[in-house]
This record gives sequence, C-alpha cells and structure tokens, in this order.
Amino acid sequence: MKFNVVTIFPELIQEHLNHGLISKAEKENVIQIDIFNPRDFSEDKNGRIDDKPYGGGSGMLFKARPIIDTISKIKEKNKTHVIFLAPHGELFDQKKSLELKDKGNLTFLCGRYEGIDKRVEDTCVDEVISIGDYILNGGELPALVVMETIARLQDGFIGNHDSLNDSFSNGLLEHPQYTKPEKSIYGNVPNILTSGNHQNIKRWNLKESLRRTLILRPELLNKKDLSILEKELLEEIKNE
Repeated sequence: MKFNVVTIFPELIQEHLNHGLISKAEKENVIQIDIFNPRDFSEDKNGRIDDKPYGGGSGMLFKARPIIDTISKIKEKNKTHVIFLAPHGELFDQKKSLELKDKGNLTFLCGRYEGIDKRVEDTCVDEVISIGDYILNGGELPALVVMETIARLQDGFIGNHDSLNDSFSNGLLEHPQYTKPEKSIYGNVPNILTSGNHQNIKRWNLKESLRRTLILRPELLNKKDLSILEKELLEEIKNE
C-alpha cells in the first residue's frame, strides 16, 4: 500500500512515522509513505503558497496552482486516489476504511489556514473526508488518523490477525478487558473470564460488547443486522 501526504509541515507526518507499528510496517515494506511539500512547487521565491480570499474574510487560502502541481507530480509515477481532509467531507468510519484499503495508492491533501482554493477540489480531488464535527488547525492529524486506520488493515501490518477485532470491526464497541492481578483494591476480574470455559467467555464478551454499545453508542445498533444471539443478549441486558 502506498500513501502520499501533501503538507506544508512534513515534519509533523515524519515524526509520527518514526514510532510504533507504522514505523515497523514501513521498514518491512508493508506500506510505503512519501511526503510532498507544496512549497517546493511555489512560484514565489520565498516558497509562499497562500493569499487572501476573494470576497473578503479573515485568514488566508492555499493557492490552487502549487497544490495542483504537487498532485500532478505524484500522478506522474502512479495512479492515485486523492483525499482532501476537510470539515465538509464525508464522516470517516471503519466502513470507509475498509472501502479504501484496497485502493493501492492514496494521496492525502492536508489544508491549513482558512482552507484551499476550491479549484483544487474541482480539479484533482476524488473525495473529501472529515474525521469529526470539530475544528483542527490543519489536515495533518486527520490524515494520520485515516492513514493509520487503513494501514493496519494491510496484510502483515499486525502479526496477530485477531488483534484487528477491535471496536467497530463487527459494528459494535469492544467488550471490557482485564489483565493480572486477578484481584486488587481497584476491583476483581469477572469470574467468568478465569473459568476456562471458552464458550461462556465468548458469550460474555459479546454481551458486554452489546451492553457498552447500547449505553455509549446506541445508534450503532440501529445500523447493525443483529443475529438471533445478539437480539437475545440485548433482551437480557434490558431486563437486568
């Protein structure tokens, strides 16, 4: 999987790539990541790529030309799917991550200031994605969120494939988990988890996953095609 990131702050991206599983995945060529600074494509001797918006208003906008030239440079080598990270985009979730994981080559466009000249979006952006209804200083953090979510779905990114079964992987929040010690002043591990009865443990995990989803994110249940067992467990929860 190849990722390209277009940003005026490449160090923000590079620093993240030096740590954890994403660093290991890059070193082992599970993923490839290139960073492009649109200032390198500026016609201004100082590398400036922003200007005041027409019609007035506060802040500055990225000019269209340097961004379009940057993306054109990326497209010289490979066909790529260009994603602009912006508040007006489609809300990102695990389903979208699964849609994007087989694209092969993704380019993330990170805005700053008041945004980017709309002609960039009209000319070379394939889709706009938002990671939530809040405002950040730029698109770098959203790009990292989307990139890591997609990267971890690639074969070889995580050694134990079962580790991918986290929250949202089955449309539910993940069940609570515990580790040693079994008993402490902060509480005890539920007896069923130390019983050795794997069938009962599996049922408990699913029930607690449903319970957590019902309490914290009930709208997820409305989107999920519940199995007979899941419906049965939900009724148990509601009757407790």
